[in-house]
Amino acid sequence: MLAVAFADDPIMTVLWPDFHRRRAALPGYFAASMRHHHLAGGGMLLARDDDGRIGAVADWDPPGRYSQSLPDTVRAAPALLRALRARVPAGVALRRTLEAAAPDGAFWYLAHLGSLPEVRGRRFAHALLRQQLVVIDEAGVDAYLVCTRAENISYYQRVGFEVTNRIPLSSSGPTVFGMLRHPAATI
Repeated sequence: MLAVAFADDPIMTVLWPDFHRRRAALPGYFAASMRHHHLAGGGMLLARDDDGRIGAVADWDPPGRYSQSLPDTVRAAPALLRALRARVPAGVALRRTLEAAAPDGAFWYLAHLGSLPEVRGRRFAHALLRQQLVVIDEAGVDAYLVCTRAENISYYQRVGFEVTNRIPLSSSGPTVFGMLRHPAATI
């Protein structure tokens, strides 16, 4: 599902400029990323429709798990190398850029929030976002995300995130936006 939801995401287009290669690589990339990092430390939330079909997915990394550990990297390497192939240097550069822009201190990180095109607008993703923000507020910790599209900034602002920095992904590539939310912001 994440491969479909993020098929045209600006970060993914930097990793795989060719649409067909990106479409072929994303399932393996997300499988490796989820298996070896996000599920190992954080967790995945699913929103389902009345028939039990998944409508949206959110995965969050808890405080201290934003950067991938060396053991996680080693375990994920074979699958990530298969997905990235010749794009490994681009993937490494992108990861360094995003990590350098992350805030200091403890924060929950929203790694992915996505829904299938046919259910967008039905608030599945919003429900998952609000659900986890309640948990984060109770813990009294900040939340952080990278908003990959300027038109989505207001979506996250409505639940208390603020743009903290603009992150150019390359000299000629897109700019994404770091967004931070302090506990007990309006949801």
